[in-house]
Amino acid sequence: MMMRRGMLLQGALRAASVWDCKLFSSSVVRQGCPAVEELPESVHVEESHEASAGPSDSNLQRSGIRNVVKKVKQYGRGGRPSVETNSKIELIQDPRMMKLFNLVKEGNFEELKAAHERLLKEGANSGEKGLDVYLYSRLMTQCVRQVGNETALPIFELMVQSGVTLNVVPYTIVIRALMDLADDEKFHHSGQQGLKEVAKSEALASKGLELLHEMRSRGIRPNELTYKPIMSWLPPRGRDAQFQELKEFMAVDGVPFTGVFKFYEIRLALKVGDLKKAERLYIQAKKENDNIASSLDAHFLSTFSQADRVDDLIDLLPKVLPVMNSDKGTASAFQCLGKHRRHEAALSFLTLLKKSGGSVEQLNRAFVGYILGSAKSNKLDETLKARSDVEEQCRIEAPPEVYNILIDACCKHGHVSRGLDLLDEMQQKGKKLSPYAFNPFICDFARWGMHEEAFEMKAAMGRLGVQPSVVTYSTLINCCVKLGDMERAYSLLAEMKTNGIEPNAHCYNPLIMGFGSQERLDRALEVLKEMLAAGVQPDSYTYSMLIFACSMVRNEDKAVELFEGMLQRGVQPNAAIYSAMASVFARCGNLERSIEMVKEIERRGEEVGTEAKSAVLAGLALAGRLEEARALYGALRREGAFPEAYSVGILLVGCPCHSVRVFAFTVTCGMIEVV
Repeated sequence: MMMRRGMLLQGALRAASVWDCKLFSSSVVRQGCPAVEELPESVHVEESHEASAGPSDSNLQRSGIRNVVKKVKQYGRGGRPSVETNSKIELIQDPRMMKLFNLVKEGNFEELKAAHERLLKEGANSGEKGLDVYLYSRLMTQCVRQVGNETALPIFELMVQSGVTLNVVPYTIVIRALMDLADDEKFHHSGQQGLKEVAKSEALASKGLELLHEMRSRGIRPNELTYKPIMSWLPPRGRDAQFQELKEFMAVDGVPFTGVFKFYEIRLALKVGDLKKAERLYIQAKKENDNIASSLDAHFLSTFSQADRVDDLIDLLPKVLPVMNSDKGTASAFQCLGKHRRHEAALSFLTLLKKSGGSVEQLNRAFVGYILGSAKSNKLDETLKARSDVEEQCRIEAPPEVYNILIDACCKHGHVSRGLDLLDEMQQKGKKLSPYAFNPFICDFARWGMHEEAFEMKAAMGRLGVQPSVVTYSTLINCCVKLGDMERAYSLLAEMKTNGIEPNAHCYNPLIMGFGSQERLDRALEVLKEMLAAGVQPDSYTYSMLIFACSMVRNEDKAVELFEGMLQRGVQPNAAIYSAMASVFARCGNLERSIEMVKEIERRGEEVGTEAKSAVLAGLALAGRLEEARALYGALRREGAFPEAYSVGILLVGCPCHSVRVFAFTVTCGMIEVV
């Protein structure tokens, strides 16, 4: 009986040892997490394809395998065992490894080498079982977890020096650690420091590739986790040749090129600009139902949407929608469906998204995208019907953003009353009202000169507790400027600040233009000061209006000061600014400076613009230099340009009576001859 129990125990130990080896090997291949996280804590690792004499019973006792057998239990599913382990206890059980581990924690690598050498000598002299690949692998794992990735390579080098038989596990650990370190450096790209960090990243990655080649040359087959960190490092750097080489290695080594590796290949194709290949690989992966990252799904949905490839979208959406995490790609896809009026497809996919567990936010974004695209088709009745069909057939309630889009579409198509009906419906259904529901009315009223109605809509916003936006105020400021009511316009700017709304350039510029047109340069400059004090940067339009104001009051010095200040702020002059400067010089009697400025700009190869030359033309005519004015007019016509009407009018007035009829005839008929 005792003998039978002993035989059963030995058989159990052998079975447990074989099972532990298979468990570790399969888990490394199966999982996608780092190799250092895959190492079971108390499993002696041997590659199944390498010849190896199994451990003896005495060695099993010494490595704690009996404890492992006692802790094997069944999972709830699949009948696969799990192993409860404790890596710290395991290292303490082998004082040699614990001593080396403590030296690594202290960062004392010189003493580490010396201590390792002593351990090897002591083991050789005592006849005790030496350090094996399993203990080194455990030490590497423990050091990486608790100290850092940089400790893997020194331990690996000690293992190589010890002469133990290597297998896939230590190679995978050290390659993963090196590639993780290389990835840590990938965002340092600025200045000398950035160049050094990039060089460091390249050196680490090269070492990882070198170790991969080395293990293959030794007949040690890499697995999925060995290849994964290297294959993920190559695409962001556009290393197509190396990637294809490793892809061939994977085929030889029997590692499936599926899932995440196909994702890496598509990213690489995008990086090197081979969009056709990326698209082909992506569509193929979708047809084969490979798991592709949601971010890549979003990228291709957006790409096909922007290219109006609606048929490709219809093919892809059934595969993508149930697994999509990104709202951006989904919204762009539905917008494309709406733009191309693929109503039935949109309803079908919205229903699919709802059934597949799409969140309220995802459904709302898709709904908004579809209505936005439909509105771009300029079919108002169809867009309004599309909203009703989605609510009735898909049972998705329209969010406020849908109402805002529909109101804007109604106003743009001249159906203000239908827009007001939608606004009433929003109130009745308790939808959240925002400035986006009111601004279309205000803009439409302003466009048609219905200024009082525009202000009445703003008053309605106040009664309903809706805070006006920057667009609301900028539109109303423009209304006041068009009416010439500058004080009311300026009061709106003060009201904005009181309500905590920061004005932008579109609020300040109309005020500057309005004060300038009324020859109130001092008030225009005050607005500029307020603009700068608020941290709003003037643009080219701001300066063109200010310089125009200077021309109105014939203040050449101030115009030059503003022009120089504009250049100091980095604002590049354009045709409008050159025109304003030419007008200032001409109005201030400095016509030669105006002409010289135009010539200098042309010598630099810059575009002067017809407006600036028209200002010079007007100045020449006003100065009585009619021959030069007509010559300039002829030159402009030969260039295919039409001078501004006011400059031609001044030239006509200045012409002698006997020449006016002939010259007027040439202007009317578009002839380019100079009379």
